[in-house]
Amino acid sequence: MNRNRRPMPNKKRKALEKEIKKGQKKLSEIEDLPRTDTLTPRDALKKYPAKRQKMEKPLMDSVTKKMGIKKKKKETKHSKRTTPGDVAHRESPPAHAHTENERWQKTLEVQSKTKRKILTSKLQKRRPKGRK
Repeated sequence: MNRNRRPMPNKKRKALEKEIKKGQKKLSEIEDLPRTDTLTPRDALKKYPAKRQKMEKPLMDSVTKKMGIKKKKKETKHSKRTTPGDVAHRESPPAHAHTENERWQKTLEVQSKTKRKILTSKLQKRRPKGRK
């Protein structure tokens, strides 16, 4: 035991005990409180003044909308089965060529031109001193 430590004054100790008791609630009291899964946004906002309710309503609406989207996404049934048997592959080419293909080729051409220019400029700078 540390002798330099002074005991807590009675008044502070009692106040602390009171706060601790106030914070501890019986299980029956906790069960009477509304649950968040049954609590509607309107009921949640009722405890605030009207001005604050007006400010918080769009935020609450967006949160509930996002939660609804997440819930629908989670509960949507997706088939886990693959296609049974052989799949008939398309023999003819697709009606529309992929548009990105042309862009990709153009990008590659530009990149290769740029690389070529850089390489040639580097090689020209490295020429031996005797030759020009």
